[in-house]
Amino acid sequence: MLKYSKTPGIFKLEGNRLGRPYHRLPTLFTGNFDVIDSHLGSYFLKKHRSNITLKKIGCEMDIINKNAELMVSQVGHLAFDIDRSLLLMLLGNFYGLESSLEEAKAHNGLPTKTETRLKNRLALDICTLIFNLQTSGIALKLKLDSSTVITHWAYQLTFTLADDEESSFRILLDDAHTDFILNLIRHSEHSKPQQVAKSVNKPALIKEIIRSLPLTLNVKIAELSLNVADLTQIKAGDIFTHLAGRNVPGGDWAI
Repeated sequence: MLKYSKTPGIFKLEGNRLGRPYHRLPTLFTGNFDVIDSHLGSYFLKKHRSNITLKKIGCEMDIINKNAELMVSQVGHLAFDIDRSLLLMLLGNFYGLESSLEEAKAHNGLPTKTETRLKNRLALDICTLIFNLQTSGIALKLKLDSSTVITHWAYQLTFTLADDEESSFRILLDDAHTDFILNLIRHSEHSKPQQVAKSVNKPALIKEIIRSLPLTLNVKIAELSLNVADLTQIKAGDIFTHLAGRNVPGGDWAI
């Protein structure tokens, strides 16, 4: 039996993930790249006085993260983590503390209370910004959860900002959120043909079909003088005699 170190091209595949199209999950976010970039840029500029643009969105499976800020939604748990260099840059741009923040970054000590509070705020703001109908089409109601401990995550979305690989934040998803997003992708693809079919104007379609039929309809109209007593005695199958009048110009109609 070979060890994993001797088989770099082979990876462990869990049975509970067979048949799930995990490779299609990133398309829901990369397909809305411009929208996410616009919302994030506006958020950082208005709330944190920082001009930041989104460079790329990366995805990775099976992540262990012990430092992320946990949140809970109606689906399950997700988490948020951010590079400390980016966090310190946001603090410096907002409060003008570049010198003291550079010292904190050089010492690489434990995060301060100010950093922790900002990280909590960013977690809720950014995840709420991304997980809504206008940005990604996924509507989640989020709130912070400090009572739960989760270290293993099914999926990680990495949002790299600017040109610095160390200026990024990450959103981590549990199995429930991953399956929820995959189901949304599946249902949206199945509903597209139905929506196209519903969008067809049925009355106009029927009218066009009738016009295209190889049929010619000739009608003659006659006028009969009947009183109320005669009308009350009419039964199904009765035949009325009448005198055809003159032909109507332009057709086979008669009065």
